[in-house]
Amino acid sequence: MPTTYLDQNALIGLGRKARAADFRRELDDVLGAGALKVVLSLWHLVETAHTKKLENAIELANFIESLRPAWLFERHNVLLMEVAEDFYEYAHIEYEPAPKISTFSAMYAALNRSPDDSRFEIPAENIVRRWWNHPDEMQPLETAYKENADALLGIRKMKKLGKMNDEIRNQKLKILLEYATPTTTPFGLEIGREMREEYIAQAKGNSIPSLAIENVISQQEWDAQGGSDRNTLIDKFHVIPALPYVDEIVSGDHFFHSVYPATLATGHVKAKLIGIEEFLGRFNLGTT
Repeated sequence: MPTTYLDQNALIGLGRKARAADFRRELDDVLGAGALKVVLSLWHLVETAHTKKLENAIELANFIESLRPAWLFERHNVLLMEVAEDFYEYAHIEYEPAPKISTFSAMYAALNRSPDDSRFEIPAENIVRRWWNHPDEMQPLETAYKENADALLGIRKMKKLGKMNDEIRNQKLKILLEYATPTTTPFGLEIGREMREEYIAQAKGNSIPSLAIENVISQQEWDAQGGSDRNTLIDKFHVIPALPYVDEIVSGDHFFHSVYPATLATGHVKAKLIGIEEFLGRFNLGTT
């Protein structure tokens, strides 16, 4: 069954169409037949809670639950998995690739740096309602886009001054890998510092899927105007970890379509980018 990642606008649009009983029945038939497997991420819930009307947020949260989606791990957790796998390849350590798409509880547990268990089986409505009532609890996630905005503006300034070079980029990669490289094997054996340092010294960002994709998007953005607003940055949080691991992304977003051709050159992109009308037409949803 192909996996389909809906961007936020596609999700909202589908939810609005599903208010009509006939469309809802058609959609349920498609889901029930196994012809559609929706994949979402935590950022869908962040955006759902980011609204002035609680009733709208709750309606969308309940629609999300009705789709019975699979959940993409948050981009930071995906990156940790990818670095570990790249290291194991380098060190010739046997491993099973970690799933990047799983249940909500597994995704949410990883975000909280905990093993998966029933504590994290939380309905979308509960999370959205709590975040809407207590927006301060979203602050760590909201900080992520603020830091990315500041970083993008800083990089543009450095590039304009001729200070953005390979040495600086390699230094940033080294700092990231020092944090992300695993200290134990999948079987729990300790990995020596010398082996880790050898890996970091030779590692290339283009061998790590989400990092390679983020790099080509960033290079395109460095020369662009704008792109540091909240919506565009959250679009990045959606698309970067999704591109290597889902079969298709449904979006009419200009940002997605503008960066997609460049990402294909990384060799890591699995997803096809399609529009909402093509998506609906494939299932004859709402077309009769």
